[in-house]
Amino acid sequence: MTTAPATTLPARSVPSWPALSLLALLGFWTLRLVAVPGRGCFLDLVNLAFHEAGHLFLTPFGSTVHYLGGTLGQLAVPALLAAYFLLFGQASPLGAAVCAWWFGENLVNISVYMADARDLALPLVGGGDHDWNELFYRFGLLGETSVRVMSTGTLCAGIVLMLLGLGWVTFFALPSRTRETLTATVEAQAPALLFLLKDSRD
Repeated sequence: MTTAPATTLPARSVPSWPALSLLALLGFWTLRLVAVPGRGCFLDLVNLAFHEAGHLFLTPFGSTVHYLGGTLGQLAVPALLAAYFLLFGQASPLGAAVCAWWFGENLVNISVYMADARDLALPLVGGGDHDWNELFYRFGLLGETSVRVMSTGTLCAGIVLMLLGLGWVTFFALPSRTRETLTATVEAQAPALLFLLKDSRD
């Protein structure tokens, strides 16, 4: 008596639930920050720590760099982490995508600080000097129009980067077959970009 050969059922195409959870969280905060940038984000306390560390590390390089150091510090951390996730160890482009969103969120946070350079209404840690009041004054940009242009430009850049990061995270939340199809298309059409999509652990 012979038996029919076993058939292999195709694997189910399922979304990535961790990526979906991240997408929902980041999507909520993106909408919130686009609507009211000054409302802040749950990451702002983390950003503040890196901001203050930036001041500390760049103090030896002069007062102007010291004042700029806070902004550089809070931008450097997500940028360096994104590079790490993409280029070192076990590549994790999803981690880099989240860091890209975080970089944009930092720019939104910085834009609020910039916009306050003339009013000086924001509470400051330790009641110290206002970084952007000092910086805009030193570079002759403390006029109302200059402050508005600089802060609005930074806000727009932040929103664009958050949306790009959100779109990048969306890829990893797609059903597995859709991700595989898109990855194959990128591999065929633009293989240099494959590192943005392919996890080395796959």
